[in-house]
Amino acid sequence: MNIPANAKYILEKLQNAGFEAYLVGGCVRDFLLEKEPSDFDITTNAKPDETIAVFSANRTVPTGLKHGTVTVIYNGEPFEITTYRTETTYTDGRHPDSVAFSENIADDLCRRDFTVNAMAMSLDGKIVDLYGGRADLEKGLIRAVGEPCVRFTEDALRILRAFRFASKLGFEIEERTLAAAGELAGRLQLVSRERISDELQKLLCGKAAGKTLAKMYEKCIFEHTFENPVINDNVFSFIDTLPLTADVRLSALLLNDECFEEHIRSLKPSTQLLESVSGIITAHLPASYDKPTLRRAIYAYGYGALVKRAEIERKSTLVAALKALIESENCFKISDLAISGDDIIKNTNLSGRAVGEKLAEVLFAVLDEKIPNTYDAEITLIKVDNR
Repeated sequence: MNIPANAKYILEKLQNAGFEAYLVGGCVRDFLLEKEPSDFDITTNAKPDETIAVFSANRTVPTGLKHGTVTVIYNGEPFEITTYRTETTYTDGRHPDSVAFSENIADDLCRRDFTVNAMAMSLDGKIVDLYGGRADLEKGLIRAVGEPCVRFTEDALRILRAFRFASKLGFEIEERTLAAAGELAGRLQLVSRERISDELQKLLCGKAAGKTLAKMYEKCIFEHTFENPVINDNVFSFIDTLPLTADVRLSALLLNDECFEEHIRSLKPSTQLLESVSGIITAHLPASYDKPTLRRAIYAYGYGALVKRAEIERKSTLVAALKALIESENCFKISDLAISGDDIIKNTNLSGRAVGEKLAEVLFAVLDEKIPNTYDAEITLIKVDNR
């Protein structure tokens, strides 16, 4: 396991200043799984002000001094450095009421969520594994550190994180951890909709989303996330074959829900995600695949929404036909026409709304192959119609 140069620099700087320093959490898990970590979190016995002093020559950001976190920017890469800490009660079910800094890495690891995320690695590659995280990686298990009910009572978001990691890694959730997740699912009401949305989108894009979603359905987790959506449970068997995008997979999940938009809005998603899912679910697939019908469908619902809906319904022939059409033609909406509204005003006595209506008539004539999409053909059509 070769630690990248930038991360090595951070660890060495802290050690050379007389402090302990370890990579911790997800990056250690990914190293052991022989995957490329997306980021590198570091834990140390240096207090936040000491960390800032060690990296005085670098840019530092006081990300969360109260909780012991300083972000150091080195060669353009951010590193979160957090002081070993212990935590007290979680009155709000999400955040510790207070933290206390520690000199012992064991204190820091015992507060973490799951065994596979509760390992640390030193500069020389030695692993600190106090809770069997390495063994659980080999078994393919997501197991809470310590007592699952305590972990989920402290922070209810960990319930969704358990399913998210199971989906991402293709792991099973350990029996007691899974049971506690089901028992305490009601505590998800304490979690912000935005955080639930973020975890759910990551879960949907995991390699084992189908199996994981089925477990969530079995444990009645959804009713505490979307405000009682109607879930398309048939999707569990094929969702892993769909494109790895949140909009397609979320649409597949809620395809049978007449109130899908209300339920998605409850998650406070981005406007882009809401519009994409709405477009996919409300798109009607054409009954026949002849070109005029496909063109009108693209005009009505948009190419992207149609293809995604067809992928959800596993209509590969339709997907191929739509892709072939969009690659060979370029006129599917009014702005694609050879003429414009100004051309209609100049060549007819029409104005206002009538101009738009006339453009729509010309577009449908092109879509239905009555005329080609050329200036002369379209001008001729509007002049004949205007007699």
